[in-house]
Amino acid sequence: MILLNLIVFILARPARWPFSIAFYDPKRKTIVKKGSSRACGKNFNRISIHAEQKAIEWCRNNDIRNRYQIYIWRYSKQGTLKSAHCCNACSQLVSKYNFKNRIFTFDNNNSCSPAMIDNPEISLGYKIKHNQY
Repeated sequence: MILLNLIVFILARPARWPFSIAFYDPKRKTIVKKGSSRACGKNFNRISIHAEQKAIEWCRNNDIRNRYQIYIWRYSKQGTLKSAHCCNACSQLVSKYNFKNRIFTFDNNNSCSPAMIDNPEISLGYKIKHNQY
């Protein structure tokens, strides 16, 4: 419950705080860092860098004891939280670095659930790029 209150406090206004990643330290009960995914420009081999990729990159460099939990989410048009599950590429990356039990998302009841799902799809950007939609 404390975690949800911290997240709701930080995410009260999505227009002012466009974050989609939070790194939570369960021992200290604090949010250590927050961030977001980003789009890539022209002449880049990817369309975007997903929140999971940015989170794993930051944790590999800064989380020495492997104790932080990673929370990812999206915003709806009304500004409420939506769940964000890992795509196929992010699922492979999460499995490779053994982050399966550390990445979470929020479901419709604003409770935490794992972000990894069985049989994930490729991301929407790559569906559009390769005409698979």
